Amino acid sequence: MMIPGKAVVIEDIAIISDLHLGIEQSTPGSVPRLQIREIVEAVERIFDAYGIKTLIVNGDMKHEFSQNMPYEWDDVRYFVENVLELGSLRVVRGNHDNYLAAILSRYDIELEKTIEIGEWTICHGYEMIEAERVIIGHEHPSIRIRSGYASYTYPCFLRAKSMEGKNEQKPNEVIVLPAFSPMISGSDVISTFSFLSPILNSFSADEIEVYAIEDRVYRMGNLKELRNIV
Repeated sequence: MMIPGKAVVIEDIAIISDLHLGIEQSTPGSVPRLQIREIVEAVERIFDAYGIKTLIVNGDMKHEFSQNMPYEWDDVRYFVENVLELGSLRVVRGNHDNYLAAILSRYDIELEKTIEIGEWTICHGYEMIEAERVIIGHEHPSIRIRSGYASYTYPCFLRAKSMEGKNEQKPNEVIVLPAFSPMISGSDVISTFSFLSPILNSFSADEIEVYAIEDRVYRMGNLKELRNIV
């Protein structure tokens, strides 16, 4: 189930992606570290609203590639400790998560390459994988809608289903999570014709459905058709 909290819920498990903790310190100028509390509060709302017992972070928990910055230690520890008060936590490795294992090991949390939940395989999505049904992050998808001189950008889910049936070259079905970070507006899927993920790039636009997030999740339609309309 795709929920407006920018998560997928499977039974009592919530899956989110792309927190990019510490991203404020990578932006030019002096930016206050505000997103960590907003992220934790959003996670708390998901636990309360859906009876969640386990949270899966599907990659890119932290932002900096090259090392663990002091502020990232603080934010990751704050996040982990707050989540562990709510339930259990599992973490999938993303392409930004170099050195994250050093922080997680203090809490006996493994940095996993993939996680299997029923018929779904959870992976970040920066490399191809052999699986039939996959949930990924990595893309930070959003949809930009123009109205007159104004434009509005909404985070969105993508759901891709193969029109070819079973195909060894790609999964049968993929759900793409939006970025959970409130500081990431996302990449507009209408104007993006090549995706970051090789998994998503294995699907054509007419195999991809767009679901925008506002007060609820809205099915916007087929990506190929939307590119001709919006």
